[in-house]
Amino acid sequence: MTEVLFSNNLLKLFTNKNNSVFRGACKEIYSDIKGRVGFIYDDFDYNPKLIESWKQYNLDKIFVNARRRKTIRMDDKILFHKKMSSSKFTPESYLSINEITDKESLYFVKKTGSTGGLGVNIYNYNNLKTVDTNECVIQKNISNPDLYNDKRYKIRQLVLIYNKKVYIFKTSWFSCSNINYNSDEKKNNEFKDKHVISQRSNTIFDLCEKLDKFNLIYENIKLSINDFKVYYKTEIENIKENEYAILGFDFIVDANKNVHIIEINHRSNYAHPKNVNKACDTDFFKAVLNLLILDNKSQLEEI
Repeated sequence: MTEVLFSNNLLKLFTNKNNSVFRGACKEIYSDIKGRVGFIYDDFDYNPKLIESWKQYNLDKIFVNARRRKTIRMDDKILFHKKMSSSKFTPESYLSINEITDKESLYFVKKTGSTGGLGVNIYNYNNLKTVDTNECVIQKNISNPDLYNDKRYKIRQLVLIYNKKVYIFKTSWFSCSNINYNSDEKKNNEFKDKHVISQRSNTIFDLCEKLDKFNLIYENIKLSINDFKVYYKTEIENIKENEYAILGFDFIVDANKNVHIIEINHRSNYAHPKNVNKACDTDFFKAVLNLLILDNKSQLEEI
C-alpha cells in the first residue's frame, strides 16, 4: 500500500497496487497541476474513511476508480460470453460441449474466475469430452494465428473509461511463447505453451510497435473497442462523475491482422518487465492523470 503527498501545488496519491507505476506517473505530472487533487486506485473498493481522512488537505477534487460491482461483469468469463458472443470481434465460444459442431478444431477452456492464464487450458475435441467444463467458457481456437518470430502472441491493450467516454492508449505490449508455433498438436509437451496461455518466467514481452503491420492491427483494435461500447453502453454510463475505470483487453490476432477480444480484465496487473513497463504502464497512467486532472487528451485517443 502506498500513500504519498506530492507538494508544490498538491497531489495526494493512494494505491495498493504496483506502487512504482503510480508513483512514477505522479512524479511526471504533479508540477503541472493547478489546484489540489487526490487520486485513488484501489484494487478492491476504496474506503470512504480514506477520503474522510484527506479533508485536512482541502482537496478540490478526488478521482477514484469505480467500485468492483460496476466493472466485474466485464471481467467475468461467462458474463462476457453472454454479452459479446455475437460480436465479430470475439472468438466463437460456447458454454457446453454439446453446442460444438466442429470436431476438428482446438478449444480453450476458461474457468469463469481464472486470471493470468491460470485455470485456462487447450484441448482437441476428443480430450475436451473428458474435461469438466462446468462454470467455464469454451473458446474456439483460430486456425491461422498471426506470428511474431514464428511464435504465437497475444496483446494487452489498456483502456480508460471516464465521463461516459472510452479512451485508448496506443502504446501497448504483447506477450509471446518461447516455443515456435506449428499446427502439429502431437507435440504434447509443447501443446499448451506454444499457444501462449499463461505468463511464465520464460514468456517474451515486447512493444506492439514491433509487430508486423501494427498500425493495421491497431485500427482493428479501435474498431473492436467501438463494438465493445455498444454491448456495454449501460455499464459505461454507470461510471459516474469523479470515477474512472481501467480495463485491460486481451487480443489474439489472425494472419489477416483481424483482432479478437478473448477477455477483459477489470483489475489488471501493471508489473511487467522493464522493456515494456515504463512505456505501457507508467506512461499510460501519466496519460490518465493528464486527462483527469489537466483535461489534456493528447496522449489518449477517444473511441
